[in-house]
Amino acid sequence: MTPASRAGGDDGIAALVPAPLAVPSPVRRARRSATAAYAAQGFGFAVMLTNVPTYERYLGIGPDVITLVILGVCVCAATGSALSGWLAARFGSARVVTGGLLVAAAGILAVGLSAGAGLLATFFLAFAVYGLALGSVDASTSMQGIDVQRAYGRSLIAAFFAANAAGGVVGSLAVSGAAALGLALPVSLALVAAVVAVVVLVLRAGLLSRTAAVAVAGSVEGLAGSGAGAGASAGAGGREVPDGAAPVTGPGAGSAVDGSGEVVAGAAGVAGVGAPRTPGARGATGMVGAGTVIVLGIAMLAFPVADSAVSSWGATFLQGVLGASAVVGPLGFGAYQATLICSRLLGDRAVERWGRVRVVALGGSVGVVGLGLVAVSPAWPLAVLGFAATGLGLGVVAPMAFSAAGDRAAEAVAGVAAPGARTDLPTVEDATDRAVARLNVFTYVGAVLGGAMTGVFATTDALRAGFGVLAVLALATVLLAGRFREAVLPPDAPGRA
Repeated sequence: MTPASRAGGDDGIAALVPAPLAVPSPVRRARRSATAAYAAQGFGFAVMLTNVPTYERYLGIGPDVITLVILGVCVCAATGSALSGWLAARFGSARVVTGGLLVAAAGILAVGLSAGAGLLATFFLAFAVYGLALGSVDASTSMQGIDVQRAYGRSLIAAFFAANAAGGVVGSLAVSGAAALGLALPVSLALVAAVVAVVVLVLRAGLLSRTAAVAVAGSVEGLAGSGAGAGASAGAGGREVPDGAAPVTGPGAGSAVDGSGEVVAGAAGVAGVGAPRTPGARGATGMVGAGTVIVLGIAMLAFPVADSAVSSWGATFLQGVLGASAVVGPLGFGAYQATLICSRLLGDRAVERWGRVRVVALGGSVGVVGLGLVAVSPAWPLAVLGFAATGLGLGVVAPMAFSAAGDRAAEAVAGVAAPGARTDLPTVEDATDRAVARLNVFTYVGAVLGGAMTGVFATTDALRAGFGVLAVLALATVLLAGRFREAVLPPDAPGRA
């Protein structure tokens, strides 16, 4: 859950903070918009990857060149992710989401046109542009997801990641449909780019915006008690709410609704300015430390590595090692993807009931068992079951890592000295955005490692050992599950929505 809904307890299990009865409609709209953004990202990414054989045919290149292209995309995406924290601090994560998706759409279009014209250099450049956009959108959608769940006061992040995976399924089906209709690559990718652009135009108004410096003084408890957000005109550093803005009370405390009904986040109840802080506490800069981000990154690393490995090795393992037919070959990845979506759809409710630490520990354990089962399976049905267990267990780890980063940001801001002594204190959203941007880099580190491991264990004789190594890597998630704990905040701390 979020720092807004739980507090205290070494295992993250504590009394729930009572939530308001109703969620403001702008916050509900923000949830729908964030879901659409996650889905659009997954849709475009799946289309780009599943068209790999088509790129090879149009450009006359081999798998080795495509592998280099994909690894280059991972490097560009990691760069885009790192830049997204800087961009979000200046323009707000909502603009990074919409701008990144539009650049991604342009990259998709350019890839199709360059491949269709046989322009290899332009093809590489277009993919690099797409990679930069991919990383920035991956990170900024997670920023939005954490902002929205903080406004709701309960865990929502796993469902957002489920939307991303579902978008990937739709993207794969779209590529299949384009092939069945005989559409040329430039035409099919132009249609995909148009779909992504239209989604952006529809969702952009609903995203949580922090482009205006808005702050609403007072804690959530005070807002809930008054129902009106006393002191709503005062904000960070004495800044005022823009004309026509009204505070969002309840779970959206810390946001404001402007004259058009758009949510403008950054209020003191969430932003961490205008509320007392605990002097001398850990996190004197108000930002999440690099060590914390690295530990969370290592804890979630098993997921992107396993995700890359299952998609790359799954069919080869079933057919080359276990003698399955070509019909059975794709079932491993299909089972993995299906349970991955299920785990994310159920993940938020599981966190509400048992706490994030227990959910991550259980998920990591199931992932260890699943990958281990794949490694030792004597027959393909057991291996398919192992792939399914892997998706069910590890699917929830990545979203919970980002949620934990948001909680560490709330703690860091709550732990800095009283605001009267300094004027450069970050908001909770600023600290969250920077932490998420850095943590998201591990997604692409994992993808690169997955690609490298594919080369190391490329022969069928070594594939069993490869899945055994992945099982050991998943064990790190179990051992570090305690780092996913919910925030521990003082009663008057910011971020307790």
